[in-house]
Amino acid sequence: MNHAFYENSGMKRELPAIDDADRRLLQAVQHDASASQAELAEAAGVSPSLVSRRLSRLKETGALRAVVGLVDAQSAGLSCGAIIRIRLKDHAAASVKQFRDLVTRMDEVTLCVMLTGEADYLIKLIARDLPHFQEIVQQKFLRCPAIAHLESSIILEYLKDTTELPLDAA
Repeated sequence: MNHAFYENSGMKRELPAIDDADRRLLQAVQHDASASQAELAEAAGVSPSLVSRRLSRLKETGALRAVVGLVDAQSAGLSCGAIIRIRLKDHAAASVKQFRDLVTRMDEVTLCVMLTGEADYLIKLIARDLPHFQEIVQQKFLRCPAIAHLESSIILEYLKDTTELPLDAA
């Protein structure tokens, strides 16, 4: 399993130049990554031969991180989603590393972000069911010495759950 944990190191990253055709191409790929090159070309307003070159460049520059299939959690037997807020015992490098190492090894964690405010991290977790969720919390999170406080909320309904970015707003 390939995991990514994003970290703001304080260094500015040079962003690749994305023109309007790239933006339209990215919107089309976000909407349906299985679309044909002809469909993507039409949506982007470029020739089909340019689509593969543009996609390759967008992947190389990191503007297009991955092309994936989105799996319905319920259909895959994962019926319990939760949001967990974590506060670390301190912000010493060892505690932060211990927590980050734990989270990056957990397939059940689908999102982990560092926050400002009362909680240090917010996690989205997917489990088979409530007993599996309880097992994950008790066997993994509550055994991590770096964690001082954990607060969880079970997701009752997804009103909006998308990976599409609002590229029109960029």
